[in-house]
Amino acid sequence: MTQPIIIFTALAWESAAVRSVLRQVRREGEGVWRGSSGQRDILIVTGGIGPRRARQTVQEFTDTPLSAVLSVGCAGALIPGLTTGQLVLAPAVRMCAKEPEGPLGTFGVDTRLLSAAQNAAQQVGIETREGGIVTSSRVLFTQQEKEARGRETDCIAVEMESGVHAAFAAERTLPFLVLRVILDSVDMVIPPMKGVTTAEGKIRLSKALAHIATHPQHLPFFVRLQQCRKQAAETISRLCRSFFPRLDALDLSS
Repeated sequence: MTQPIIIFTALAWESAAVRSVLRQVRREGEGVWRGSSGQRDILIVTGGIGPRRARQTVQEFTDTPLSAVLSVGCAGALIPGLTTGQLVLAPAVRMCAKEPEGPLGTFGVDTRLLSAAQNAAQQVGIETREGGIVTSSRVLFTQQEKEARGRETDCIAVEMESGVHAAFAAERTLPFLVLRVILDSVDMVIPPMKGVTTAEGKIRLSKALAHIATHPQHLPFFVRLQQCRKQAAETISRLCRSFFPRLDALDLSS
């Protein structure tokens, strides 16, 4: 096989969705799995939420021979009309050079990988939307925050890791692609829930029950979130099942 493609995810359920369509999957360490798409060796890495954790994660693979870098997972909508399960085909990722504020840097994606993803999505009937993605250092809780960030950055979706993954790929002159599926629509308000989830997005049941007991108005959000996660995970799996075989035909060495 050629040098592996590395796929960075933030959340455990995103990683599980990717791994579900690979062959010969085996665990290689904490949050690290290796599998095969056929002729391609693929590393799947779960690094947790946010730019800081993403930076710590990519540093562990600085000396690992790789053929491409992918950032796969979910994102939040910054504009009306994007719905749960839609795939954002982004020509570029934007991220502030310094946290929490600073000039926005822009990282382009590999056009060969982007075209392959577009064809894969079309083949299995996944609804897509073209537009930029911005990496945020914090959660955007309200519709007003999301729409304002969309106007400021000229992006249609937001997440918290792919800019770091793109910078890692650029530093190593490796092909890069971001594949993000919409989890929360722009009008979905995210209530503060400190400690309810782990860094990998797993729900701490006891914490969640305690939170709902003191904030019963948040129960509908928990129910909706679980439904959205299931739908987004299904889209990621469908996309990967169609996309991975196309990687075998791509020459990523140049």
